[in-house]
Amino acid sequence: MPHIHLEYSDNLQPFDAKPVLLALNRAFFQSGHAGAALDIKSRAVCHQDYVIGLEQDSGQAYVHAKVSLLAGRSLAVQQEISALLLAALREHVPARAGLSIQLCVEMFEMNKETYSKQIVK
Repeated sequence: MPHIHLEYSDNLQPFDAKPVLLALNRAFFQSGHAGAALDIKSRAVCHQDYVIGLEQDSGQAYVHAKVSLLAGRSLAVQQEISALLLAALREHVPARAGLSIQLCVEMFEMNKETYSKQIVK
């Protein structure tokens, strides 16, 4: 725990998501709010079907991080994590000529009583 789901629009291609995922994992770990580095899991999905605003080709793009945490962290801690991850996105998502890129971080809480995890070796 936590889980980071990174979604981005395909008009950012070519986009190398792995360095961005690593930066997000590092930022989260360095915040001191993760138990162990191996608890942080991130993945990325490129969206081909999306509309931003009212036009099909609006010159807009996005990179959106959805962060799932076990419930119990204060609002202040969630805000701190969100700000750190947004800073990591700003640092690792380069500007693109002709595009306005929306960088977003969204926090979710997962119920501790229904989250299950098992490590298989």
